[in-house]
Amino acid sequence: MKSIFFLTGLVIMGFTAHGQNADTLKPVDTAKVKLWTVYPGYIVKKNNDTVNGYLLLKNLVANQDKVFFYNTPDGDKKDAIKYKPKEIKAYKAGPRFYESFKFNPGVSSYSTNDANTYHFVIKTLDGPITLYKWYYETVQRSEERIKTDKDKPLNTKIDLSFNEDELKSITLGKMPDGKLVNFDKMLIGFKKKMSKLVADYPELSKKIAEKQSGYRWNDIEKIVAEYNEWYNGNHPDRNMNGKE
Repeated sequence: MKSIFFLTGLVIMGFTAHGQNADTLKPVDTAKVKLWTVYPGYIVKKNNDTVNGYLLLKNLVANQDKVFFYNTPDGDKKDAIKYKPKEIKAYKAGPRFYESFKFNPGVSSYSTNDANTYHFVIKTLDGPITLYKWYYETVQRSEERIKTDKDKPLNTKIDLSFNEDELKSITLGKMPDGKLVNFDKMLIGFKKKMSKLVADYPELSKKIAEKQSGYRWNDIEKIVAEYNEWYNGNHPDRNMNGKE
């Protein structure tokens, strides 16, 4: 595949994707992709039409702001169609699938903290509770990677040798009723808040409320996976939530 290297400026509701389910969707694996590379994929328009093509996979931060779509794998910059989060519902670039919705990241180092701002957010687990991650750089890392010449802005240098393993992230969840939850804001009072969210599964809710080992804030992926397995096999509304 053709790698594309160009600067796109400084980098800093939903539905179930076509052909994706809890068995095929894997957590983000930074070792299995080549950054700044065009991959096969598709976009999902506002009217739910899917358009196959090729998309530029930049990195976990830059792909949250915009994505470049090509009709051929060898397209260059002048052939690209740029899509921002408010313009499409979702897209897939290689192994990474993004959905678009409004939320406030609440990160001090990020310039756009507005609940009405759309973001592309990568999906990491599909199911009755769907998990997403939104990534960001620390201020220190951004300053190390982006050298701004205040006197001559055009001389600003950006280090494209991006190390995704150095990024921070927040974890979001979309509940069966469509409500979006920021799990990072549940660090304080997690046992009370989370046990309430999964109260329809009493056994799991009790484990969380009692702070049993493996059922605490940093075990959110495990908790959600357990809830999803139960929900798909036992919940009376499992055929009515639009996620099957």
